[in-house]
Amino acid sequence: MTTPISEPPKGARAVAHDVLMAVDAREAYLQPALEAAAQRSALTPRDRGLTLELSSGTLRHVRKLDTLLDGCIARGLASTQNELRWILRVGAYQLISMDRIPARAAIHEAVELARTRLNDGAARFVNGVLRGVQRQIAAREWKPEALTPAVLHSQPDWLYEQLVATLGEEEALLAAAAVNLPAELTVRTTMADADFVNMLDQSGISGQKARFVPKAWHVSHDTLFRTEAFTRGDFFVQDEAAQLVVHLLDTQRGDNLWDVCAAPGGKSRHILETLAGTGKLLATDDHAGKVARLKDTLSRHENVEVERHDGRTPRNATFDRVLLDAPCSALGTLRRHPEIKWRRRPEDIPLMAAQQQTLLLSVCEAVRPGGVLIYAVCTTTEAEGPEQVRAFLDLRPDFERRPPPEGSIDWKELLDANGDMRVWPHRHGMDGFFAAALRRRD
Repeated sequence: MTTPISEPPKGARAVAHDVLMAVDAREAYLQPALEAAAQRSALTPRDRGLTLELSSGTLRHVRKLDTLLDGCIARGLASTQNELRWILRVGAYQLISMDRIPARAAIHEAVELARTRLNDGAARFVNGVLRGVQRQIAAREWKPEALTPAVLHSQPDWLYEQLVATLGEEEALLAAAAVNLPAELTVRTTMADADFVNMLDQSGISGQKARFVPKAWHVSHDTLFRTEAFTRGDFFVQDEAAQLVVHLLDTQRGDNLWDVCAAPGGKSRHILETLAGTGKLLATDDHAGKVARLKDTLSRHENVEVERHDGRTPRNATFDRVLLDAPCSALGTLRRHPEIKWRRRPEDIPLMAAQQQTLLLSVCEAVRPGGVLIYAVCTTTEAEGPEQVRAFLDLRPDFERRPPPEGSIDWKELLDANGDMRVWPHRHGMDGFFAAALRRRD
């Protein structure tokens, strides 16, 4: 049990409700919606933290919450209007998952929000339903252990079935549970370890070295971004899995590289730091807004060219190394983006895989003989990962798998049976990612 706290400030629940309504209407993704709402509402850090927990937690557990609420409404949750459903979900989430908030406070704020946004009748309805939820929990009538795994861990059936097919039933439970936990804040630093630790100590921030990548750190608080070290560009936010992809690329000084789908630029920046002013990087993306952001992100480096380019169009150039971090279903990022599991449909996966194959068959032409192509996706599906590479190698026998580079990374826990990188939140504590290193034969 967590330590009880006083009632959270008013406003956080209303803002969380607005964010969830926007995400549900597909007007925004969760993180941009939270940023915009925080700025509009001038939220305090405390309010902002509560808003984040309410909105992301409710999205993570929405299927389980709906099952609980459905049993407390005579005609079922589906009989209520959408705005009312989100008020009930946020209230129920606090009752079953945030024991540091008194139940009376959670119910009262939900009732008042219903009164303000809807009417007195809606307020009475919310009060009755949430008190019913409270009674079920107190009487131990709510038995989550009796739920199916997909409902318990709030996954669409098709997605959970894919996990079982890939991992087996026992490990699928661990994988489904892991994506409902918030991701750690991970940074990559160019500072010496001792200097980075000293900076953390001076800022009152705790940090821990990541498990696999030498320059990766898990840090405790985003106040890190108000330090002089951040202003100087001494560290950047980058999940450990994304850092591993760049290590797999094995950039050598003097290399000529192409980062095909480069936005927002974290991997490009990592590559440029490895080049240390030598060689050249072409960083491209197909969207004007993303290209503008890329230029801003990479503005401190001179040996980079940023341009708008559709990777499906072949280039009249050859490169030592090409990185294709392809558009994908992004199911490996559910810890950060829980809304994705409710937006994706099973029919999306073969469509994504077809687009990825088109990109692969185009950009591979730009790899020189003896050069390296990295294919990477931040997802966990078979079709977008192992099956994609298997099909590519059948179509392009002039490519072969390349072993990961020896050096600072211990790869043995990170590779699948084919020797490709495949990492999972529940196994490795990072985003779900697949990456294959492919060498063009001489």
